[in-house]
Amino acid sequence: MDTEGNPFLLNASPPAPPSRKRLEGYLKATAIADEDGQTRLDRKAYRTPIHISKPYWDGSCLLLNVMSPTAGLLEGDRVDVDVNTLSGASLSISNPTALRIHKTNTDTSSWTQRFHVESGGFLEVNPEWTILQAESRFEQRTRIELDPGGRLFFIEAIAPGRIAHGECFTFHSFKNRFELLYDNQLAALERSAIEPAKETHSGWNIAFEQPFFISIFLSAPELESDDSLFQYLHEQQTDTLLCGCSRLQRGPCWNLKILSPNPIEAKSTLKRIRDQYYRAIHRTPVDLRR
Repeated sequence: MDTEGNPFLLNASPPAPPSRKRLEGYLKATAIADEDGQTRLDRKAYRTPIHISKPYWDGSCLLLNVMSPTAGLLEGDRVDVDVNTLSGASLSISNPTALRIHKTNTDTSSWTQRFHVESGGFLEVNPEWTILQAESRFEQRTRIELDPGGRLFFIEAIAPGRIAHGECFTFHSFKNRFELLYDNQLAALERSAIEPAKETHSGWNIAFEQPFFISIFLSAPELESDDSLFQYLHEQQTDTLLCGCSRLQRGPCWNLKILSPNPIEAKSTLKRIRDQYYRAIHRTPVDLRR
């Protein structure tokens, strides 16, 4: 008797679940200054798993909220970001919710982003945490091209898992490459490939077992000789928070690092540094409206 496809047989194997289509999302935007000095988006295009809010002009800067309607990246999802800030334009890109990197089987999720800031332009990239959940694989590549006279405040905020769920360094792999070019010359290059199963994360958790990590790259003409920034950051350290600052080889560019087992303390320190930066460039901090 032919039993193939008979749904009433108890021994029949269930049909294989349909394969999930990988998402190829993107965000493409160009911020320009109009005749009235207001910033608007001259180019704006996006596709799932990226969604953007209606841009909000606060009188000095255009706020663009970027979200993931899929609540993060699933296996094989890829996102490409290309943002240009032209001379006279001021743009702040905020991610009001955490970006969750979900469990994968074999494929890697990836996020590739490129930013260009012209002289006289201002760009802030201020996301919430990227959370490397258990058994996830994630690769991120960032390239920033900064012209002399441009202003930049760029943040990476990485959580080693869902700490409240007992996850910490249980992801499969995290690869990260960061490049900052100032005046078409390399000012910073960072590369990391972390696989906790191979114990390649020792530099990340050398001070705290469950560390949250924030890296800040910033630049402005006003910071050309502002060594007080290093002293200010040094004064923020506590028993549960480590931070450091280095001036980059080219331009008025700096890199700040924050490490803490307490994400609230880390974010509070980030806010103070952000306020200090805005004071240095004589601007009012953008209300991220989170």
